[in-house]
Amino acid sequence: MSGSGSEATATKRATEFRLMRKRLVSDPHRPLFHLTAPSNWINDPNGAFLWKDRYHLFYQYNPNGAFWGTIHWGHAFSSDLVHWQDCQIALSPSRDGPDRDGCWSGCVVDDQGVPTALYTGLEPQTVCLATGDDDLEQWKKLEKPIIAGPPSELRLTGFPSLTGHASSDFRDPYVWREEEKWFLIIGAGMRDKGGTALLYESKDLRDWRYLHPILSGVVGENCNMWECPVLLRTGGRCALFVCPHPEAKHVYWLAGQWRDYRIREQRRGKLDLGTHVYATQCLYDPARDRHLVWNWVKEGRPVRSQLSAGWSGALSIPKECGLGSNDELLIRPAKELSHLRRTGQSIKEQILTPFSSNPFEDFGDDCLEVESELSFSEPTICELCVRVSHDHTECTTITYNSAKELLTVDASRSSSDPDVDKAVVSGPLKPENGIVRFHVFLDRSVLEIFLTNKACITQRLYPQRSDSLGLIFLVRVGSARVHRLSAWKMASIWADH
Repeated sequence: MSGSGSEATATKRATEFRLMRKRLVSDPHRPLFHLTAPSNWINDPNGAFLWKDRYHLFYQYNPNGAFWGTIHWGHAFSSDLVHWQDCQIALSPSRDGPDRDGCWSGCVVDDQGVPTALYTGLEPQTVCLATGDDDLEQWKKLEKPIIAGPPSELRLTGFPSLTGHASSDFRDPYVWREEEKWFLIIGAGMRDKGGTALLYESKDLRDWRYLHPILSGVVGENCNMWECPVLLRTGGRCALFVCPHPEAKHVYWLAGQWRDYRIREQRRGKLDLGTHVYATQCLYDPARDRHLVWNWVKEGRPVRSQLSAGWSGALSIPKECGLGSNDELLIRPAKELSHLRRTGQSIKEQILTPFSSNPFEDFGDDCLEVESELSFSEPTICELCVRVSHDHTECTTITYNSAKELLTVDASRSSSDPDVDKAVVSGPLKPENGIVRFHVFLDRSVLEIFLTNKACITQRLYPQRSDSLGLIFLVRVGSARVHRLSAWKMASIWADH
């Protein structure tokens, strides 16, 4: 394709995407500051990549409808990690290539100045490679897969694959460079041993040699393989993110020592305590010495509702992840998100009781950020309520019980729609230096809560009433010293919204 032809195609696609977003912007459930596809279907984040001072993020995308299938790689970029722009589709299934049935998850790396994508092709499931131009707009694929399948000597589970094909489940490559070599891990399962991440090495990203599993084990309920393995390394320690299949409900982290290209596991846990977060993508940001993580946020409503809406799914806000001194995963929202704050309201150093008035009496919205710092001198139960209708028939309640050191997200009254998810999810939340902290991001139908940087709870909310915009903080039992309680209305990450 000529340069002018390529530019014309890109311009046409950009116009199409703007029109798609404009048509959907009034949807009361469609997020504004979580990354979504222009329309239709989005699932796993892919290929998080820093290139020319821009953050690039690719994602699993179906341009043909708000349902899983015909998977391409969508693409967006940001200069500040806050405001995003759509790019044209990066990878599409080839007519007769190894990715003819879909371009599934993978990563993007810098190969001596050449952007290079490694991703899953099917059927069978293989590792494919494509190189991008300097603008990451045009991608050239190798005709044959660089890894045609798992090592024949391994006794893998997953035959047939989840797609019903006779080949094994063998997918989602994650690649990094170390000691003048490239290394790749890929998700699979070992018969009678549970899920695994298989390790390969290469000098040129084309010819790969299988080494060994970096870790195998049973994670989740009745799961025989791991999807989307991603390795976060910091010095001699690491955390491996995995998504056990067929559970397909959680991202787990397995942390420990990184030695001889294997993990000596010390601790494990869930990245998110709800059931809507899946598939991890991790990017090391050297300028700020941090690891950024994104996840797919699934829907909590019936397929028919997704098809009717014309879109499905979102990506989580960018999160900074690291390891504590005890190999516990630390997680917090990216600092740049504060640039989305608009009108705010705050109280400080006040003691609230059941007789106190709501500090947010005249303040609420469907896109909010709320930060809280509380302490307690007696057993206390307090609540932060979001998406509250005038008559309180719709409401989602975030409750903290200081005696139990437990935070509970109760979405049982979040919507009058009887068919949407209305889960009740709890997680431990202990004081640190006497202060209890939790951090809330509400984006229309997406609710993400950070529990003192140790875990998240993500829930989907689908209020049906247009007045379900209220914000309430109250003390049910006892008293709470509010060191800080701040709320802000949040802006969109898209220029046209």
